[in-house]
Amino acid sequence: MKTHHRASLLAVSASLVIAGAGVAGAGAPASAASRTAALTCDAWRYERGGTGHHGASMTCYGSAFTSYVICHKPNGYMYKKFGNRAPSGGTSTAWCALNAEVVDAGAVPR
Repeated sequence: MKTHHRASLLAVSASLVIAGAGVAGAGAPASAASRTAALTCDAWRYERGGTGHHGASMTCYGSAFTSYVICHKPNGYMYKKFGNRAPSGGTSTAWCALNAEVVDAGAVPR
């Protein structure tokens, strides 16, 4: 085989490998997005515990999930707390520490 033919074959092979890797890499974000899109949730419900804790509960469908709350303390500190894992159609509740208020809530597939 002549040298320039061998170089051409190597160049074509390398570009096919690179193109294949690009196609394989493009599939990963789509599958991650479809997992997230599969989870649909009702609006979160504010909860108040008997000892003064504040929290939120959520019911979601499509996959198992875990709820979370974004909490705000009087000193300005904000943090996220996760609730229990629940199956599709179940309810997950997350609680803030005492003297903290819920400012937002959501859920993540698990």
